[in-house]
Amino acid sequence: MLKSNRSPSFLEVKNLTLQYKTGGYLLTAIHDISFKVEKSDRLVLLGSSGCGKSTILKAIGGFIKPSHGSITLNGKEVKKPGFDRAVVFQEFDQLLPWKSALENVAFAIQASKKISKKEAEEEAEVFLKKVNLQKFANSYPHELSGGMKQRVAIARCLALKSKVILMDEPFASLDALTRQKMQEELLELWTDTQFTLIFVTHSIDEAITLGTRIVMLSPHPGEVIEEIDVDLSSFDYYPEFAELKERISRILFRDQLDYVI
Repeated sequence: MLKSNRSPSFLEVKNLTLQYKTGGYLLTAIHDISFKVEKSDRLVLLGSSGCGKSTILKAIGGFIKPSHGSITLNGKEVKKPGFDRAVVFQEFDQLLPWKSALENVAFAIQASKKISKKEAEEEAEVFLKKVNLQKFANSYPHELSGGMKQRVAIARCLALKSKVILMDEPFASLDALTRQKMQEELLELWTDTQFTLIFVTHSIDEAITLGTRIVMLSPHPGEVIEEIDVDLSSFDYYPEFAELKERISRILFRDQLDYVI
């Protein structure tokens, strides 16, 4: 079901335009987009490559300043990065290579809190267990698979107890089986902790699987085409999943002849 005019929200992106200079030209990556995120939402930004999904995520993270419009979290305008927003990137090399899995998570905890190294490592152990990596606590990034590295990054975000977790296509470089497993584990973690998630993907299947809401973006410059609420619990799964996938495909690509899902 489509929804609009939602009540005041936990996070709000309002009339956001993002521009940057390249080759002497002013390029508009995102044009006048607005959407709201409720607490414990799993909101997915869905669109083709180059539509500005990652740029929006960076702006919410405080890494890019809006050209126009605003982003507010709990009523306060987002102006810079902060521990209230944690990010998991697509790249596997987001961990400190000279620190073990445990030390990577503990380091982030220490940076966000005034606690001892021992206390931080004790907390880190708890969150590594949540992502089923307790047996690899002393392993270094080069000893871990791509999926394991992403689990460490997710554990680090959960350990920070951030208000929002931002994920920029974190499973895109994984093989199909590992990707599916990571999606299942992410949903289990969400069920356990009810964190607020904003997830970027260009996969329609992944968007339907992970999102409680999907915001669809047009090709460059990115604009909001449509917003859909998703409730997999009401699906007779396969028929309704396929029907919703086809509906989203029509919306996303109604003005394009060639596309890749």
